[in-house]
Amino acid sequence: CPKTCPGDMFCGNRRITNGEFRTVRVVEAGRKGRGLVVEEDVDVGDMILEYVGRAVPQKQLAKYFRRYQHDRRLYIMSLGDGIYIDARSKGGLARYINHSCEPNCQVQRWKVKGVLRAVVVPTRSLSAGTELTFDYQWERQRGRAATKCYCGTPSCRGTLEVIP
Repeated sequence: CPKTCPGDMFCGNRRITNGEFRTVRVVEAGRKGRGLVVEEDVDVGDMILEYVGRAVPQKQLAKYFRRYQHDRRLYIMSLGDGIYIDARSKGGLARYINHSCEPNCQVQRWKVKGVLRAVVVPTRSLSAGTELTFDYQWERQRGRAATKCYCGTPSCRGTLEVIP
């Protein structure tokens, strides 16, 4: 933020800019592969961490999916407006957050200094040691089989893709 910003230490933009997030760690998560757990209690709306990676314009998205068509580990997220984040090679720890049909987190879009940022926040209070999840809401890609969901929740839809 500019020095003239009246925001205080609780300003969301300032916390994103300064990297003031919660402590997390990568864990083994059974059939889901790796997962991410929060190391401290967090409240609704707390900024846990940022989803970072390489920006991929929508026109290059088909090329991305062709390149990784046989790989089930996709680390791409839509920010809307034709902007995607590829966390495969330049991503942070948020890429280990697993999908759930009953997620405990959501991704919020923030604009900081004119740049769109993706921040993971809990939708309910979470205790230390809780695995972080959000709903990937993938769109089914033509020629690509649906990805089986292992969330195990009562409302599991069976796939990571949204059923139209």
